[in-house]
Amino acid sequence: MNLRGGYLPTLSGDAVDVLLEHVATVPAGPGDIYSINISFMGGAISEDMDEDAVAFSRAGAGWLWEAICKWDEPESDAQYDEWATTLTEAMRPHTLTNGYANLTDDLGEEWRRGVHGSEAKHQRLRSIKAAWDPQNLLRFNKNIAPETTD
Repeated sequence: MNLRGGYLPTLSGDAVDVLLEHVATVPAGPGDIYSINISFMGGAISEDMDEDAVAFSRAGAGWLWEAICKWDEPESDAQYDEWATTLTEAMRPHTLTNGYANLTDDLGEEWRRGVHGSEAKHQRLRSIKAAWDPQNLLRFNKNIAPETTD
């Protein structure tokens, strides 16, 4: 399964064009399932509390895009992974760096540092992780490494 997505500040024609181009190239085979969704994020869902009051960031989020693909055949893994990576790269100029971490597959350390919002918030989350999980036992997720005192 591939899950990718992110927040958009606005729903631009260029972003929609990218999504439509990629929906036309999804490598769907018999029994495979895929979906590309666009959701409005305005109102209470993105404006109901102070940015620093929540672990995940919604600052600037006007819209959300997500692409979901599911397939059964292992020989399809590479083509779906390539498709999802290509889509993510094409959407990068339109997508905010912050987001909801569970919305997408882990895209690496740089992504994890930006997805929660500000660097100050990332450092606070690292401090909390150091206090509650200093051995980093709960690391089999989109891990925030505990702050170290080297």
